[in-house]
Amino acid sequence: MNTLVITGSIALFLLLALLLLSLNLFSLWRWWVKALMIVVTLGSVIVLYFTMTGLIGWASTDRMPARFSLLSTRIVEPDKLKGLPGHIYLWIEEVDDQQVVIAPPRAFEVPYEVETASDVATAQQQIEGGGKVLGQFAATGSEEAAKDVAPQEKGAGAVDMQGAATQGQGQGGEGLENVGDPGTLTFSEMPPVPLPDKGVVQVGQ
Repeated sequence: MNTLVITGSIALFLLLALLLLSLNLFSLWRWWVKALMIVVTLGSVIVLYFTMTGLIGWASTDRMPARFSLLSTRIVEPDKLKGLPGHIYLWIEEVDDQQVVIAPPRAFEVPYEVETASDVATAQQQIEGGGKVLGQFAATGSEEAAKDVAPQEKGAGAVDMQGAATQGQGQGGEGLENVGDPGTLTFSEMPPVPLPDKGVVQVGQ
C-alpha cells in the first residue's frame, strides 16, 4: 500500500470528522444523538488505524499459526539505558500437516525472552546453513499439544513464551484457543513432504 492511499484515507476521515463537528454545532439534533455520532466517528478512526498498520506490513502481534515454515528472523535486544523492551520478529509461512504452504508469508512479533531469543537464533543459523525450519505454536498447558507431533518433528526444546523452557519436549496442536494465552513456541527440522503412493505396477504377460 503506497503513501498516497494511506494519506487519502486519513484525509477522508478528517473531512468526515469536520463535517460531523459542523453538524453538531449547527443542527438541532438531541445531545445524545450528537454524542453517539462522535463516538462512532472516533471508533471508526481507531479501526482504520489498526487496519492500515496491518496492511502496510507492520509485524502482527496476533496469535501465530499452529504450524509454519520459518523464513527469517530478527532479534532486537532490550536497551536498558533507554528503557526500551526487546523484540523478536519472525517471517513465516503457514503450512499444513503435510508441510505444504497454505498462506502467504507474514511477519509476526513475539515477546522478548532470553530463552526465546536463543532458540530463534539457533533456528536462524539453521536457515542460513541451507536448512528448513518447522515452527509450531500451541496453547500453554494444552493436553493436545504433544499428541499431534510426529517423532521426527520433535525438536531439542520447547520455549515457553512467558520464559519457562522445557528441555527435550516438542509441542504441536491446533494453536491458541484463548485470546491472551502466550502459548508455546517450538522449532525443529522441517520434515520432508510425504509423496503419494505410487501403487502396485501391474506388468502384463
